[in-house]
Amino acid sequence: MRQPIQRKSLQDQATEWLREAIVRGDFAPGAVLTELTLTERIGLGRGTVRSALFAMEAQELVTRTPYSSWRVAVLDAQAIWEIYTLRAAFEGLAARILAQRRAALGTDLVEAAFAALPAANDGGTDVRVAADLGFHASFVEQTGHQHLIRRHGLLADKMEWLYRWSEAHWPCRQPLVSDHQRLFDALMRGSPEAAEQAVRDHIAESIELDVAGFYELQGRGATTPQQEQA
Repeated sequence: MRQPIQRKSLQDQATEWLREAIVRGDFAPGAVLTELTLTERIGLGRGTVRSALFAMEAQELVTRTPYSSWRVAVLDAQAIWEIYTLRAAFEGLAARILAQRRAALGTDLVEAAFAALPAANDGGTDVRVAADLGFHASFVEQTGHQHLIRRHGLLADKMEWLYRWSEAHWPCRQPLVSDHQRLFDALMRGSPEAAEQAVRDHIAESIELDVAGFYELQGRGATTPQQEQA
C-alpha cells in the first residue's frame, strides 16, 4: 500500500534543506551564512530562509550575532566534549534503566538494531550513520521513558553532525560490531552499573579519538573556520 503524501510547508522544506547542508558538511563549521545567498540557493523567500535559520539556531547548529551575521556552529574540542558528555549522561541513564527493568521492558529494539550493524559496516557513510546512531537510540527508546527519549532526540542532529565530521576525516575508523559488542553484552546481560559504565567507556573512547583527531587536523590547518559566505 502506498504511503500518504507528506505535506511540508515551505518553512519546513527550507529548514530541512539547511539542516541537511550543515549536518552533511556542505557548509563548514564556522562558515558565514547570509540570508541573500541562501535565498538564491534554496529558491525560497528571504523570510522563509530566515525562519529556517532561527530553527537551526534553536538546534544549536547555527549561531547568530545580532545585527551582524549568521554562522554555522563551531566544531572544536570543547564542542566535541560537550556533545559527547551530554550524550553519555542520557544514554548512561537509559542503559541503567534498561538493565534494571530488562525483564519487563524487553530488548527487542536493541537486538534488532545490533543485528543491523554487520551489513551496515561497509555500506557507506549514510548507512553507517543510520545504523550506529540507530543502535544508540534503540536502548533509549527501549526504556519507554518519554522525557528521556525526547531530550535524547534533541541531540540527534548534533550527534549526526559530529559523526559525519568524523567519518569525513576517518572513514570506518571503528568497525561497528566490535566497537559496540561490549556495550550490547552489558545491555543484554549486565548489571545496571555495568550497563551504564559500558556506555560511558564507549563514549569516552569516542571523545578521546575525536578530540585527538581535531587537534591533528588543527595542526595541519584543516579545521580553521571558513570565512567565505554561504
